[in-house]
Amino acid sequence: MRKFYALCLCLCVALGISAQTLTNLAYFPFTGNAASPNTPTSYMAAYGAQAGTAGLYLDGTHGSSVWLQASELTANGGSTLNLQYGETADKDLATINNSANGKSIVFHFSTTGFQNVVLTMAARRSAQGFNSTEWAYSTDGTNFTTLPATFSTVPSAAANYELQTLDFNGITAIEDQANVYLRCTYDGAQSASASFRIDNVLIAAYPAGPDVWAPTVSTVVPNDSVTVTVTFNEALDATTAQTAANYVMDNNVTVSAATLNSNVVTLTTSPMTEGNTYTLIVNNVEDIAGNAMAPDTIVFSYGVSSEFVCANIAELRSKFPFTDNSAAFNDNVEYKLEGEVIVTAVAAYNNQKVIQDATGAILIYDPSGVLGSYNVGDKIKDVYGTLTNYWGFLEFKPTAPCGPAIDIFQDVTPLTITLSQLADNNFMIDHQAELIQLEDVTFTGTGTFQVLNTYELNQNGTTLTAVYPYFQDANYIGSDIPTNMLNIRGVNFATSKIGNNHPPFGYYIVPRTTSDFLAVAIRDYEENGVAVYPNPAVDNIRIETEVPVEVIALYDVNGKRVMMAEVSDNTVSVAGLPTGLYFARLYVQNRQVGVAKIVKQ
Repeated sequence: MRKFYALCLCLCVALGISAQTLTNLAYFPFTGNAASPNTPTSYMAAYGAQAGTAGLYLDGTHGSSVWLQASELTANGGSTLNLQYGETADKDLATINNSANGKSIVFHFSTTGFQNVVLTMAARRSAQGFNSTEWAYSTDGTNFTTLPATFSTVPSAAANYELQTLDFNGITAIEDQANVYLRCTYDGAQSASASFRIDNVLIAAYPAGPDVWAPTVSTVVPNDSVTVTVTFNEALDATTAQTAANYVMDNNVTVSAATLNSNVVTLTTSPMTEGNTYTLIVNNVEDIAGNAMAPDTIVFSYGVSSEFVCANIAELRSKFPFTDNSAAFNDNVEYKLEGEVIVTAVAAYNNQKVIQDATGAILIYDPSGVLGSYNVGDKIKDVYGTLTNYWGFLEFKPTAPCGPAIDIFQDVTPLTITLSQLADNNFMIDHQAELIQLEDVTFTGTGTFQVLNTYELNQNGTTLTAVYPYFQDANYIGSDIPTNMLNIRGVNFATSKIGNNHPPFGYYIVPRTTSDFLAVAIRDYEENGVAVYPNPAVDNIRIETEVPVEVIALYDVNGKRVMMAEVSDNTVSVAGLPTGLYFARLYVQNRQVGVAKIVKQ
């Protein structure tokens, strides 16, 4: 029946509105565009019915992001693809630098009297990205509706221009509107040298006419074992869309209810089995103009097949080779890590996290924030994602949200290693991303910590470039490099690419916060037997040490001091502190005598 349905659509095209001629609304050739640092952050259409009024924005207006002229925008030689109005290839508009990950450009125009918008452009990406575009639309410049991943303008290969087409046919929300905003969000850039070029952007549409199209299914996405989201291309008639009998599934799965929200229907089903493939037949659903669907068959999978379900991190890491440190490449297979893991590091930049279990660890790279928000010490399970070999370091990119933490404040004991072991690639490969500790080390240099720089350590006469501030929002960035002997904890990171440089492949320790430079004090506390109770605490805590404590200083997990108070009769109030994990330094006569870990409820 799918072929018959396609034939019906073709007849509609022949007899209906789409037989009319496309009208060019706005054309952006970027002729004479200026290179960095003078690249404009807004452009008006040079040709078309809305020349001088339709615009492209990268300045924070119309729902766009603020792009930095000096470091995130430039112009290069243009393309001959999609040339219009007698223009010649001249300049393009290039968005550059991984600092622009997650930023958006917005096209603003009018569709008054028009429908069935089509956007075409020449596009080119570099090998380092951007390799992801997410499109969304709005009619007020504030509230945007994200389009399915099929609406992509990413070229199939790097370093060459390709013609990209976005057909918005059937998205009635942007038809015959005084204001339409099309937003494109860039992501996936891996370095400062990443670029994405666009040129000869043409926005066209058909003159408005009667709605003769039946609705079509855009996407089918299983949310869990008993709900499926079906997205249509236009608003639907509530009665037919919410008739469960209009949705039929195979494999003994029944649809018991259908709930409509504009053009999105949520189906309630009997339980589906993870890893199985299902067929959904949609029939008789009407749009608000009364056009009814012929049967449409959609095949989809729920979850991942059993061969890609991993019980632990070691099994997950075994699925994809990562010993090639000469490039970055993806596996493009969705895996499920179903075992329990503990979050050992969190960074706001690109929503990076590290998870670890008894078998190993892996870094979570999540620029779109798919996984959700978690804290260090949270225990989670059932993480879905794909694998990437990032220059010899294995990363896991989530593809679905993860449920709430099943536990909190879970400790992971770091693996204590030596500098000599850190330099041994054969030894360290078995401990990638794990929490590690170097003891009794000193920095050989002075100055301040900077992102993506490396720093040398000395340990009992062994010297090695060992510390790498990879987490760009770490709270010690910009602070002074310690000059005393100390212990350092952090994540074991491997790479052959630092910034735009390609040093010899090696392993590094990545401290997470300033507290990772205080491991000696924490070890002393554990050996000296400081007792704090009750712990967790609600109002007051009592401290017992060999020497009565006079002053207590409390620090949060980011190393920020949040309280300093005198201790009276070995007791101090913590009632005013927010819930969380704290480290306490204990003093007698201005001399630190111990450290305690406190959980405030």
